[in-house]
Amino acid sequence: MYIQTITFLAAITGYAGLTANMVLVAANRHRRAYMTPVALIVFAHVLLVWHFRYEWEIAQATRNGYAGFFIFHTALLGILYAPLAGNRDARRLVAFSFLVAAMGASGAVLRYDEVAVYRLPVFLCDLVGLGAFAHWTYGPAKAYLKRISGRNRPGGGRSGRRRSGV
Repeated sequence: MYIQTITFLAAITGYAGLTANMVLVAANRHRRAYMTPVALIVFAHVLLVWHFRYEWEIAQATRNGYAGFFIFHTALLGILYAPLAGNRDARRLVAFSFLVAAMGASGAVLRYDEVAVYRLPVFLCDLVGLGAFAHWTYGPAKAYLKRISGRNRPGGGRSGRRRSGV
């Protein structure tokens, strides 16, 4: 029983860490190193799930369908790669992993009795993380995308004007 508690405590701790990283991304204060402890905690959670719940059998891992299996492992790959990627890619991976993990965590706490106790923390993380994602997508990211596309630079963008060499 205690191993199940550790397994799911690691899950909610990793999800809270991922949410915190999503907030840092939105605030433009994220560093790749911040994802390292989150990646380690999530990796430990996945190993515990595979060992104690799935017994290292793919049939056990997919017994409730392939969608959950896919969501679970897609989030894992993004989380594990985020500390290794370049800074811009790391931020994108955090956002992507948060969205995928939010789908998986929300679905799991609604579907499985073993993790129903984590509903409130998961929904709070969902709310905070999705708010941060919305801010990142429609706030500073919008100005950043304008800047890198060249629309704010003299002679840049898609105006079609050419400067004369005189």
